[in-house]
Amino acid sequence: MATVYYLIRERRLGKKEDDGYFLYKDREWVPDVRNVILDHLMGYDPYDDSPYGFGSLSIMDEIEEISEEEAKAFMIKEG
Repeated sequence: MATVYYLIRERRLGKKEDDGYFLYKDREWVPDVRNVILDHLMGYDPYDDSPYGFGSLSIMDEIEEISEEEAKAFMIKEG
């Protein structure tokens, strides 16, 4: 499976690989143990206590799939 890169809120980089989801932090990839990426992909709204807390379009709009080249440029920019 190919790696898929994501940009969350235009300021946080993530990726999906065969062995899970990862966030780019302090110049390294760390496991996404808080499910930040999946929550955004599924539209999970932590402030909605109802059974309808999933599928929020505004949350889903905060994440976008980007190319590997864009991910590399982001990592260079972040230093």
